[in-house]
Amino acid sequence: MTARLRPALGAGVLAAALALSTTPAHAEPRGPAGWTPVELGTLGGARTTPTAVNDRGQVVGTSETADGRWHAFLWDRGVMTDLTPDAQSGTATDISTKGHVTGYVQPAPGEASDAFLWRGGTTTVLAEDGHGLAVNERGQVGGSVAQPATWSDNPFVWTAGTRTDLTPPPFPDARTSASLLDLNDRGEVLAASEYTDDSDLGYVWSRGRFTELRDADARLRGVDLNDRGHVAGSVGRTGWFREAALWRDGAIRRLGVLPGHETSLALALNDAGLVVGVSAPAPGQRGTGVVWRDGVPVPLGVVGEGWSLASDVNERGQVAGQLGATTADGAEVAQPFVWQDGRLVPLGAPTEDDVTVADLSEKGHVLTVTGDVLAERGVLWVPAAPRS
Repeated sequence: MTARLRPALGAGVLAAALALSTTPAHAEPRGPAGWTPVELGTLGGARTTPTAVNDRGQVVGTSETADGRWHAFLWDRGVMTDLTPDAQSGTATDISTKGHVTGYVQPAPGEASDAFLWRGGTTTVLAEDGHGLAVNERGQVGGSVAQPATWSDNPFVWTAGTRTDLTPPPFPDARTSASLLDLNDRGEVLAASEYTDDSDLGYVWSRGRFTELRDADARLRGVDLNDRGHVAGSVGRTGWFREAALWRDGAIRRLGVLPGHETSLALALNDAGLVVGVSAPAPGQRGTGVVWRDGVPVPLGVVGEGWSLASDVNERGQVAGQLGATTADGAEVAQPFVWQDGRLVPLGAPTEDDVTVADLSEKGHVLTVTGDVLAERGVLWVPAAPRS
């Protein structure tokens, strides 16, 4: 599974979704959960921020070293390996099931970062003054690279030693910079930019062709691209209100909100067409995690009078996200969950620490970031082995 761009997407869209996120839906915890939490540890410092997990349970991200630097790492069966040991800083952003790792590294203080690909102990620089952001199951890397000629940054796709730099968005009144949001297994890119009036510009690039994500009624703010070329995201309703939406077959399909709610966001989708996200009464209020199945919103539920957020879905139809609630003494607590076929399974015990789902593998590994920015740690929830 190719992880979506969590450094940009997670910090932006997921933060906005959490801000959305009370609803009286109810789901009791069920057990045993069948997932075992594994602390990832660090590279010698105090903090670790994981970004992606593959189907083998290997994890990548960035971790603090004993001297206070942040380095890219690969965690595999309890061992954390520094992928950028001689650099000033580094971050690994994504990993394929075959073990291709991409990210970016700052070789020395004051220098620009370089996009890299790591595999089997060998590091290849893909773009100077660039960032590797996603790697697919074919070993293709998507990222961004500075374009001095246009004073901009734009996506690139690297394939077997050849880098293809995308031009600035070729749409009237578009700004010259764009950000890569996702790369699917067909080598297609989901990107975001803006028009000169600051309105949204989203597009898909495929084999040199740019397709704008808009129709006669709306423009899609995309967040996730599946292998069929469909895009999940949201469109404007009125004012600050938004509505989850799906780009499919050249048109935008609005997905709606839960009864009594006025705003929603789609955050992920799979190839079977399941879209997940959150629905809330209004912007700035917490809400309920949602699966849109054939365009119909299905609430995932909450515990008591709390809130929930569905942030990822895999091809098995497993959904991962966060549950939250307020205790009797007023403390805000949260925990991750997995939902499948109507069953909501909270993972672990509620904690007052911040909890964010960073990634979900096709095998059901749930990768979480726990703690605030001063004490972040990575936890991998490992699914029980299937019964023979």
